[in-house]
Amino acid sequence: MKTALTIQAQAKPRKLSVKKLLIRLIIFLTSSKFFIFVGQLACIICWWGNMIGDHYMVGRGGIAFLAGFTPWAWRETRRSMRHPERNK
Repeated sequence: MKTALTIQAQAKPRKLSVKKLLIRLIIFLTSSKFFIFVGQLACIICWWGNMIGDHYMVGRGGIAFLAGFTPWAWRETRRSMRHPERNK
Protein backbone atom coordinates (compact mmCIF):
# COMPACT_ATOMS: atom_id res chain seq x y z
CA MET A 1 0.00 0.00 0.00
CA LYS A 2 1.19 3.49 -0.82
CA THR A 3 1.45 6.11 1.88
CA ALA A 4 0.36 9.67 1.35
CA LEU A 5 2.34 12.61 2.59
CA THR A 6 0.21 15.27 4.24
CA ILE A 7 1.04 18.86 5.03
CA GLN A 8 0.06 20.09 8.45
CA ALA A 9 -1.98 23.26 8.71
CA GLN A 10 -0.58 26.16 10.67
CA ALA A 11 -1.86 26.59 14.19
CA LYS A 12 -2.57 30.30 13.62
CA PRO A 13 -3.42 31.49 10.12
CA ARG A 14 -1.14 34.29 9.05
CA LYS A 15 -2.81 37.65 8.49
CA LEU A 16 -2.24 39.25 5.07
CA SER A 17 0.02 42.29 5.28
CA VAL A 18 -1.63 44.03 2.32
CA LYS A 19 -5.36 44.31 1.80
CA LYS A 20 -6.72 42.88 -1.45
CA LEU A 21 -8.95 45.90 -2.00
CA LEU A 22 -5.94 48.23 -1.88
CA ILE A 23 -4.13 46.14 -4.49
CA ARG A 24 -7.20 46.15 -6.75
CA LEU A 25 -7.52 49.92 -6.37
CA ILE A 26 -3.89 50.48 -7.36
CA ILE A 27 -4.25 48.18 -10.37
CA PHE A 28 -7.42 50.01 -11.45
CA LEU A 29 -5.91 53.49 -11.07
CA THR A 30 -2.87 52.53 -13.15
CA SER A 31 -4.81 50.74 -15.88
CA SER A 32 -5.17 52.04 -19.41
CA LYS A 33 -8.98 51.89 -19.10
CA PHE A 34 -8.89 54.43 -16.26
CA PHE A 35 -6.49 56.61 -18.26
CA ILE A 36 -8.86 56.58 -21.26
CA PHE A 37 -11.83 57.43 -19.02
CA VAL A 38 -10.05 60.33 -17.32
CA GLY A 39 -8.68 61.57 -20.66
CA GLN A 40 -12.17 61.72 -22.15
CA LEU A 41 -13.54 63.41 -19.03
CA ALA A 42 -10.72 65.97 -19.11
CA CYS A 43 -11.42 66.64 -22.79
CA ILE A 44 -15.07 67.33 -22.01
CA ILE A 45 -14.14 69.61 -19.10
CA CYS A 46 -11.68 71.58 -21.27
CA TRP A 47 -14.21 71.81 -24.12
CA TRP A 48 -16.88 73.09 -21.75
CA GLY A 49 -14.45 75.59 -20.25
CA ASN A 50 -13.67 76.93 -23.72
CA MET A 51 -17.34 77.15 -24.61
CA ILE A 52 -18.22 79.25 -21.57
CA GLY A 53 -14.93 81.18 -21.58
CA ASP A 54 -13.78 80.04 -18.14
CA HIS A 55 -9.99 79.65 -18.06
CA TYR A 56 -10.09 78.04 -14.63
CA MET A 57 -12.30 75.26 -15.99
CA VAL A 58 -9.76 74.60 -18.76
CA GLY A 59 -7.06 74.42 -16.11
CA ARG A 60 -9.12 71.95 -14.09
CA GLY A 61 -9.45 69.79 -17.19
CA GLY A 62 -5.68 69.84 -17.59
CA ILE A 63 -5.19 68.85 -13.97
CA ALA A 64 -7.71 66.02 -14.38
CA PHE A 65 -5.79 64.79 -17.44
CA LEU A 66 -2.50 64.80 -15.52
CA ALA A 67 -4.16 62.98 -12.61
CA GLY A 68 -5.13 60.15 -14.96
CA PHE A 69 -1.99 60.18 -17.10
CA THR A 70 0.65 60.18 -14.36
CA PRO A 71 -0.13 56.78 -12.71
CA TRP A 72 -0.50 55.07 -16.09
CA ALA A 73 2.77 56.55 -17.40
CA TRP A 74 4.54 55.60 -14.19
CA ARG A 75 3.32 52.00 -14.51
CA GLU A 76 4.37 51.76 -18.16
CA THR A 77 7.80 53.25 -17.41
CA ARG A 78 8.39 50.80 -14.56
CA ARG A 79 7.26 47.92 -16.77
CA SER A 80 9.62 48.93 -19.59
CA MET A 81 12.49 49.24 -17.10
CA ARG A 82 11.86 45.71 -15.82
CA HIS A 83 11.44 44.24 -19.31
CA PRO A 84 13.59 46.21 -21.79
CA GLU A 85 13.00 43.61 -24.51
CA ARG A 86 9.38 44.83 -24.84
CA ASN A 87 10.53 48.15 -26.32
CA LYS A 88 12.24 46.65 -29.38
